[in-house]
Amino acid sequence: MNPIQKLLEDSYALIRSDASAMAKGDWASRFEQALKQLQSSDAANAQHLQDIEDAEHARDAANLARMKILGQLNTLHKSLAAALPEIVHHDPQAAALLRIEWLLKNGSADPTAAAAAKAAEMEAPMPSREVLEAVLAGKRNFNKAQLEFTVGEVMVLTGWEMTPIELIEKGESWLAQQVLNHQNK
Repeated sequence: MNPIQKLLEDSYALIRSDASAMAKGDWASRFEQALKQLQSSDAANAQHLQDIEDAEHARDAANLARMKILGQLNTLHKSLAAALPEIVHHDPQAAALLRIEWLLKNGSADPTAAAAAKAAEMEAPMPSREVLEAVLAGKRNFNKAQLEFTVGEVMVLTGWEMTPIELIEKGESWLAQQVLNHQNK
């Protein structure tokens, strides 16, 4: 209970117990009005706090989505560069488009380049579904960047119910399962 509300209620009870004080004015209605205004103000403050929390969660979810997209783009660029390292351009987007154009015209690159592209994907900061499944199966662990990204993602997915340390203590397999469960929705 709000301390001001408690003080008002105690004062109101004291005045109500004194008939002469009650007879001197409209104390009862004034106290009731003050208590209602205080309760209304408390409710509005609580709603404002909830609105702020909801906005922060929405912002964090949007940041996570942005990080995922950037991670996917980075992985794509690295995979294309590993598949066709001989195509070089000062602009990364132009280089990626030239590599895609070459692949469309000439088919796949050589097997060693494909293996290099796969290795780049497996070590990308944002873990792919294949990495998540391998971690879940116990075939590998996250690298440092993947673990950091996954902890951040699971924090968002669980609504900040646990700290990063608590999430890490649950284990990498559990973290991978949380992300996969979300992806399967």
